[in-house]
Order: sequence, then structure tokens, then C-alpha cells
Amino acid sequence: MILMLSSGNSGSDLFYSTINPEDGPFVIDFYYHSHIEYRWGGEGLRKTFVRWAGSVTNKIAGNEEHVVTVAEHLSTNYCYTFEVKNAGRVPPVKELRKLLRIQALHCNVIYCRNGTRINVIPVLASRSQALRYLYVRWGLDLSKMVVFVGDSGDKDYEGLLGGVHKSIILKGICCNTSNQLLANRNYPLSDVMPVDSPNILQTSQDCKSTDVREFLENLLKS
Repeated sequence: MILMLSSGNSGSDLFYSTINPEDGPFVIDFYYHSHIEYRWGGEGLRKTFVRWAGSVTNKIAGNEEHVVTVAEHLSTNYCYTFEVKNAGRVPPVKELRKLLRIQALHCNVIYCRNGTRINVIPVLASRSQALRYLYVRWGLDLSKMVVFVGDSGDKDYEGLLGGVHKSIILKGICCNTSNQLLANRNYPLSDVMPVDSPNILQTSQDCKSTDVREFLENLLKS
């Protein structure tokens, strides 16, 4: 069975492959939505971030340019997406967390797509927490699961590298991550990323699909 964590929604959606042609290639897990709905701010939270986005501007030649804009076409019920026009002008994550504390709001703020998007998702949602849900809810053996990641990634990147599951790092993918994504870390990524772990393999930058298949076979044998 193929499981798909929605990368674009930062783990706020969980899909399973299906053999029923009427359902399409994947079906969504609505139990997962019930799980992450706990303390979700919903429309009130969305309005708070819309106001915040309107306050982030860049003054150019006397004119104010909006740096963060609402992306309604990318948003879902459990992921409010905002597009970033200039990553260098966006406040670091710690400032957004301060805003959330003041407003007594509970959510995860994920800088993603190399700093070009901000996803606001429930506090119980993330790609790493979705893996834990699969174990707790369905009893899946995480040691038999493989996660694909790039050289670097979103704010929750390191959460995908630890644990008993297997990881394949695709070299050359997401290697130009904005420093803004790392502004919330006060430690080297190497401190939490077990690069010498037998559960983690790195491909070469020019790897082919046959190479990835070989990596998969080696990981699942271990």
C-alpha cells in the first residue's frame, strides 16, 4: 500500500492508495482530520493571519508592496496557505510564535517551498506527527516505511529524519533553502540528524530511478 503525506499542505492531509477506480488513485483519511482538529482555530485563526499578512509590507520608492498574500486556491480546511513574494522581508518564525501566544492561538506555522510559502496547520498536524498517527491509529510498522526528503527543507524537516522509519535523501532537491527557514533553530542540524544511521541513505545528485529502486531494496532488507 502507498501512503502519501501531502507535502504541499505540510502534513495536514493523509492519503492512501486504493484499488477502487471510482475513488481515483488515492482516498483521504477523514479520521486523521478528526484527530488534528483538536484546538484548531478555524476561521478565527485564518482572520488573524490575514490581518498579519496585510501588515507585512516592503516600502519601495514610497510605495508599499505586500510581501505576504493569502493563497485561497492553495488553502484547505486544515491548512491556510500564504504566498511569500520576498522571503528576506518575512519575520522569523519566533515572531509569529510570539503573535500566536499573545492571541492565545494554537497551531503550527511552517515555512516551506524554500521560503515562498507559509502554511498554518493544526498543532497536532505535521508530516512527522502523521507518521506517529499511522502507528497509533492503525498499528503500522514504521520500520517498514520509507520517507523521501531533499537536501534540506521546511521548518519541520529534521522531524522526518529521526525515528525507526527509513529515509532516502535525494541530493540536489530543495538544496537552496532560505536562511529564513532556519531562523528558528539555535542548534546545528547535524545535532538532530543522525547522518551515520543505517536507516538513512543519500543518493548522488545525478541518480536515476533505477538507483532509487536499489536504495529502496537495500533499506527494506535491513
